[in-house]
Amino acid sequence: MNKPVVAIVGRPNVGKSTLFNRVIGRNLAVVHNQPGVTRDRIYADAKWNDRSFVVVDTGGLDLSPDDDMIARVRTQVVTALNEADVIVIVVDVAEGITPWDAEIADALRESGKPIYVAANKADNPRRADDAVEFYALGLGDPIPISALHGTGMSQLLDEVILNLPEVTEETEEESPIKIAVVGKPNVGKSSIVNAVLGEERVIVDPRPGTTRDAVNITFSRDGSRYEIVDTAGMRRRKKIFDDLERSSVGKAIESIRRSDVTWLVLDAAEDMGQQDKRISSYIARQGRACIFALNKWDLVDKDTYTFDEFCESIRWQMPLLEYVPIISISALTGTRINKLLELTQVIFGEYSMRVTTHTLNKAFKVIISQSQHPLVAGKRPTPKYITQVSIQPPTFAVFTTYPERIQPHYASYLVNRLREQFGFQGAPIKVKFLSSRRQRGEEGEGGKVRK
Repeated sequence: MNKPVVAIVGRPNVGKSTLFNRVIGRNLAVVHNQPGVTRDRIYADAKWNDRSFVVVDTGGLDLSPDDDMIARVRTQVVTALNEADVIVIVVDVAEGITPWDAEIADALRESGKPIYVAANKADNPRRADDAVEFYALGLGDPIPISALHGTGMSQLLDEVILNLPEVTEETEEESPIKIAVVGKPNVGKSSIVNAVLGEERVIVDPRPGTTRDAVNITFSRDGSRYEIVDTAGMRRRKKIFDDLERSSVGKAIESIRRSDVTWLVLDAAEDMGQQDKRISSYIARQGRACIFALNKWDLVDKDTYTFDEFCESIRWQMPLLEYVPIISISALTGTRINKLLELTQVIFGEYSMRVTTHTLNKAFKVIISQSQHPLVAGKRPTPKYITQVSIQPPTFAVFTTYPERIQPHYASYLVNRLREQFGFQGAPIKVKFLSSRRQRGEEGEGGKVRK
């Protein structure tokens, strides 16, 4: 990373994620009063007094793990500490010093890095005075804060940036392709992310619900930059009974909205279910490009026709998403993981493609001449002209007589013929019907141009 890194650590349930969200100015990390909510490390950019840095949220640190999951969380925390330039240990003034706090302080002291004690939950003057107890940790002056209300944040961040290394300003990099990895619980989303990155970047466990936050990871591959987001498994709403899971699913939904390309992970060892269809339909409604990643292909008994049969079944169950490509992969063996990234690059290009107005209308004349719109109440809508008004997703304006009478089946006909002519693989196409009496709108700018 080019920017300096600030790691937020501490025992479970002291308010690390609340502090993380306060520093970055948005609710990225899931916050819940249940201990152990954060498991993977979460990165985000932050800025204070014109100093830019990266802040890392980590799971609750337990130095005596008696559970494999806790051991994996600890590994994530240790990685964040190794990357950090400055460490903020969060403690709880309402509870005072605990043996865990003391053990963590001893371990952090060995790092030799600048460490600040954020005495959290100092929501009133009496609690702020209680922060003096944490001098006993031997890490310098504790700073009383309330991450929930923002109290004391100025003092904490003023201190933190004093120890951040200076970095030279770099030219602004091209925005990464944003990928959201979504699907039902336990289909292998985290395993796919780790396979793509070539390391155990996010925790993988056979128990459903391991991933709770939406974990953003930026990386480069073959000259292209990506931001991949591992998300919590998305179950049907009526099967969600607690606030924590509801919040995790909400983060997954937000990740879809913010993505360029969404990988919908399907389990090849199971039949496609209604929830898979719901998630795919939501991706399309949000206007995101999509790839169906058929994971666990190593578990399938295969012959020459197996993949085609899988594709035929998926197409039959989701006929409106015929434009979405399907790729069979195995996160366990690495089968076609690199192909998944290559396909993402292609789909992003299609999603960002702009067709010139001249080329569009040349094809459009042929399309409408081959199939007229039927009469509706004695009137026949007659399309006259088409222009592309935006990309991501590709959006077109069709100027026609009687736009309010255009029938859905004819709109589908136009979309399908546009796909035949220009591709737009993996990308939903949106068409707006406007009165031909209105002034034709100007084309937008940007995007890949098809001449």
